[in-house]
Amino acid sequence: MTSQFPITPFDQHWELVVNGWTRYSPWLNRLGEVLAGYSPEIWAVIFLLLWFWPPLKQNRARRAVVYAVVAGVLALAINVVLGHLLPYRPRPFVYEPHLIHQLLPHKKDTSFPSDHAAGSFAFAIGLFFAGATDGVLALILAALVSIARVFVGLHWPTDVLAGAAVGIISGFVVLALRGWLEWLVQWLFQLFRMKPERRYRRHWS
Repeated sequence: MTSQFPITPFDQHWELVVNGWTRYSPWLNRLGEVLAGYSPEIWAVIFLLLWFWPPLKQNRARRAVVYAVVAGVLALAINVVLGHLLPYRPRPFVYEPHLIHQLLPHKKDTSFPSDHAAGSFAFAIGLFFAGATDGVLALILAALVSIARVFVGLHWPTDVLAGAAVGIISGFVVLALRGWLEWLVQWLFQLFRMKPERRYRRHWS
């Protein structure tokens, strides 16, 4: 018999609570579906806006985009390894098909840890390099994406908590080692012809 990753009472309780919100409003359901199903596209739009918003100059925001993307790749790579090492964990709609209101279709692969949560939180930590406001807004989005994955019946709460932990650690690792990524940053700046940002000095006579 194949071993199975345990479903805790905590998971069962809070999955039913959060998924139970689906009965309140069709508008809330649509929002949950968008956040849970299209978060990669949402993040891509954010990165493209930060990267191509004029003027095309080298700045912290564009460096943050590079760090965020690298952190996301690292987080997803860790998740792939964990997904192969850990026992299979059935998704909520598989484990409790008569109780869970599944809003989005999904294959019945293992649910632990959440790739969407890992990638989103890695992106958010990377964007802190652009500034506190950018980082906080990105963290809010990452949290909403994670809750949405539970809301639509695709993940258990501990799936997204573990994914968030992987993403946060990946983000901090990349920011701590960002000096090793300077070659990539400079290559991308040259590829997209980003001009050096001018630093103005005020001269007193």
